[in-house]
Amino acid sequence: MEINLLKYNRHWEKGFRYPYVKRREIFSSLIGTIHKRQIVEIVGLRRTGKTILLFQLINHLLESGVEPFSILYFTFDEERIKIEELLKIFSKQTEKNFKTEKIYIFLDEIQKLPDFQNQIKIYYDLYPNLKFFLSGSSSFFIKKKTQESLAGRTLSFNILPLNFKEYLYFKDKSEILDKPLLYSKEIEKEFEIFLTSQFIESLEMSKEERKEYFMSIIKKIVFEDIPQIFFIENPEIILKILKIIAQQPGLLIDYQSFSREIGVSNKTLSNYFYYLEEAFLIKKLYNFSRNLVTSEKKLKRFYLATPSFSWAMVDFIEFGKLVENFVASIKNYKFFWRDSYGHEVDFVNFEKEFIVPIEVKYKERVLLKEMKNLILFCRKFKLSEAKILMKIFEKQKESFNNLIIEKIPIFTMHI
Repeated sequence: MEINLLKYNRHWEKGFRYPYVKRREIFSSLIGTIHKRQIVEIVGLRRTGKTILLFQLINHLLESGVEPFSILYFTFDEERIKIEELLKIFSKQTEKNFKTEKIYIFLDEIQKLPDFQNQIKIYYDLYPNLKFFLSGSSSFFIKKKTQESLAGRTLSFNILPLNFKEYLYFKDKSEILDKPLLYSKEIEKEFEIFLTSQFIESLEMSKEERKEYFMSIIKKIVFEDIPQIFFIENPEIILKILKIIAQQPGLLIDYQSFSREIGVSNKTLSNYFYYLEEAFLIKKLYNFSRNLVTSEKKLKRFYLATPSFSWAMVDFIEFGKLVENFVASIKNYKFFWRDSYGHEVDFVNFEKEFIVPIEVKYKERVLLKEMKNLILFCRKFKLSEAKILMKIFEKQKESFNNLIIEKIPIFTMHI
């Protein structure tokens, strides 16, 4: 039976615009890809706004003068139809020749279409007039496939949960960050709410509604999304793993001992953690070493993808741990540090041989003894700079011998 594409393309209706006025920060970067040849790939956790970003890009094209029938949107959430058949139906219903005319094609939940990467590759290579935008909720199913068949043909964007600045923007309170000293109490209050509502749809919900909302997202990923891609005998074990991490964000895990604790083989456990990473549900950090091979072999630290999930899954959680989880959720830090004596640093930013250790202390004052691990790390690796993220409203600096410790307001972590 032929699909009526008007169902998916409301912008074909005269004068229609999708009702999403407020835009996430990443939108400006996406606009910059519209006239580039490459396929735009938008991936990320469920409910972070990927589909809305597609609709906003469609609005932008319409406002730029692109004819509505030159824009095709389709989601594979309900229907599984080959790209070839979709384009034939599109041409028949719109009387547009996709082989010669400039057509913008938005394909949502692309991971649900088998062999999508090879289907798209054919049209990308043969018809340079076609501009593809893809979105999906599985890192494995999209990135691995595109790396295999679409290497060099994609521009990839990972959509994260809201940062604090975006949260305030969507709540119409952006101005309080412009005068942090004046609005310090309100900033503090909003930040603490933000940690339990890092998604746009949750902003107007009650506490109970937010918990139910976040649990529904988690369960949909665990019991539907992951099993669609990987064979899993007991998804309940995956949910159990998430609850254990939620109880202690930043949990240090040794696969061998942890596998015995939850009653699965070491290999099965390793696979489960891999699936959770690929579904964007957890973040893994390695114990830092200049030798990255050594880092891979050491204990690993895990956080849920957002503090909102950690908060939703447990009855009580230490607030400082939620703040730490927040930093893990929005920054691309890949390392922490822990030595054999138990000295630890929360995060290590390691880029192009530039190393900066970072501690999270959600308090207004930090004593010298609370900085000893930072100082120890800097001495060990011969560094001159370290950072502490704090509950303050202006940047501060302290010097110890040749070490500068920069104290940064946690509320500015969107920068």
